Amino acid sequence: MKDKIGILIGIGIAAAVIVTLSFFVLNTGNLELNEISLIGIVLILVVFAIYILWDRIKNVRKGLPVQDERLKLTNYKAGYYGFIGAIWSAVFAPLAIDILFDYELPGHLVTAVVVLVSGFVFAASYLYMYWKGK
Repeated sequence: MKDKIGILIGIGIAAAVIVTLSFFVLNTGNLELNEISLIGIVLILVVFAIYILWDRIKNVRKGLPVQDERLKLTNYKAGYYGFIGAIWSAVFAPLAIDILFDYELPGHLVTAVVVLVSGFVFAASYLYMYWKGK
């Protein structure tokens, strides 16, 4: 039952993110390239979350546990890599933008970079370890 509640909460969060993004896109007059790229990255992360939910739903329908020991270890390792990606993106994103474009990144954009980089690193490392079986 706990697994089913977790899946339902995940579906609700994914739906809320999609609805929020659609409201944002509909209420924005002109989208700039950086906004389009950020929306694209968020959509990639949502698709990844939906893939994980679909895999877990498939396991529940078969009568298997949602996660076995390998998937738990994969989650922990991918979470660690996402955390390391968040730390280094917080350090290097403002520095790289300042060097390359001579522009000081505001705090809210640094936060956005950290969240997106950590999510993308988590997704990429999770998929790699899931498919390779490590």
